[in-house]
Amino acid sequence: VVSMKPAVATILIAGAGQLGSRYLQGLAKCRQPLMIYVQDIREVSLVRAKQRWDEVHGPETRHVVSFHASFESLPRQCDIAIVATTADVRPRVIAEVADRSAVRFWVLEKVLAQSESGLDEIMAHIGVGSSAWVNTLRRMLPWHQQLKSQLDLEPPLILKVDGGKWGLACNAVHFLDLLAWWTGETLQEVNTDRLSQRWFEGKRQGNWEVLGTLGARFSGGSQALLSAGEGEACYSMTVSDHRRLWKINEEEGLARRSDGIEIQGRIPYQSEISAALVESILESGCCGLPTLEESAAIHRVFIHGMQEHWKRTADPAAICVPIT
Repeated sequence: VVSMKPAVATILIAGAGQLGSRYLQGLAKCRQPLMIYVQDIREVSLVRAKQRWDEVHGPETRHVVSFHASFESLPRQCDIAIVATTADVRPRVIAEVADRSAVRFWVLEKVLAQSESGLDEIMAHIGVGSSAWVNTLRRMLPWHQQLKSQLDLEPPLILKVDGGKWGLACNAVHFLDLLAWWTGETLQEVNTDRLSQRWFEGKRQGNWEVLGTLGARFSGGSQALLSAGEGEACYSMTVSDHRRLWKINEEEGLARRSDGIEIQGRIPYQSEISAALVESILESGCCGLPTLEESAAIHRVFIHGMQEHWKRTADPAAICVPIT
């Protein structure tokens, strides 16, 4: 019997910070042997990524990992490029990767870019209709898929997210995408009138955050109200129609409908889901994440609104909004 040796797939992780290094850890669990290139201009990020690879016994797997400070030594062909940089450099990094490598599939982190022109640049380099997805991950989580199938709500829906400093500017896109997925509607406009006039520095240096309430209106009349206040970084959400309401606490892992139905689940860490994500793409050419086109449409409306708010309250001459 001739045993077929599985083909080695080539994976690039561009950006080896907090998130990129967690993607890398998750890939240790992939069954198919991988050739993994990890690229970051910061030596400290590469060192930490290597430590995290060692933590999960990566060197004992069949995967081969190499660490690179530049794009010079990247492969000419790449099966999956994961771009986990911050939003400010994402369009430029995508351009560099696309110039260097023929990439079959892309997985992009959010926020995609800090301006509409940055979005245009990403679309231009990846190409319309290409196989690219954006990691607003709730769509691929079994818990949220189960929720979607049992929502039993009739649009228009109202989604409310309430909490302390949960990172509204950084994370709003997750909830806008969730409502778009649950309803099949497209995001039409965001309203920033109830956001604070004052911004504060976020966790990542050079990136800013804001408190207050962001309103969003969708094509079928559904709405989202995303609120962040003072206090610790926790949040809870409700989603309702004219008949009933779900309370969803992702930290407790419990969703409860007003008629008593409960669904339990949890939000896994990035390191727990990257293997399944990569295997799904390699085996079937698709995955549960929203496509780049779907996500860019949401991002365009969101970024436009946030940039206008930034110009009004912080920098009238700004050509981008410094969120990530």
